[in-house]
Amino acid sequence: MIFPILLVSLLSVLLWVTVRGKDAWPFSHYPMFSGLADIAELEVFRLALETTEGDLIWWRSEFYRYPEVVGRTLKHLQRLEGEGGQSRALAGLERQRLLAAVLRLIEVEEGRSDRYRAFQVVRRTVAADDDGALKISEQTVITIPLAEIKRIRRAD
Repeated sequence: MIFPILLVSLLSVLLWVTVRGKDAWPFSHYPMFSGLADIAELEVFRLALETTEGDLIWWRSEFYRYPEVVGRTLKHLQRLEGEGGQSRALAGLERQRLLAAVLRLIEVEEGRSDRYRAFQVVRRTVAADDDGALKISEQTVITIPLAEIKRIRRAD
């Protein structure tokens, strides 16, 4: 007797959620910590490596999504450097420290870094074109020569 009552009440709640168009856990398509996002507000900062031949290769670390974290951090540090004063000096030091750590990681993962000329932080966004198709656009926001990072690393 309890099973049919439980089933009817569960189906009633599911029907109510469906008819009202509400998101109510556990009856929503993505139950927790979600919300609708405007695609125009979505941006990802990734780190690319420029080879000595001028090609760009996305940095794919063994640490999942770490290149995106580094890219976002570098973009934030660039904003701080633009403010001037103490934040500029501290942001510059943090950028050097972060890039030296990334260069060490690349050397550990690949064995060498001499085939690369520079880091590039690339801002990727998505926008719909006139036909409604989604298009990814990329814009390089920071280019940092590897020679600069190696020189700083040697000074340490």
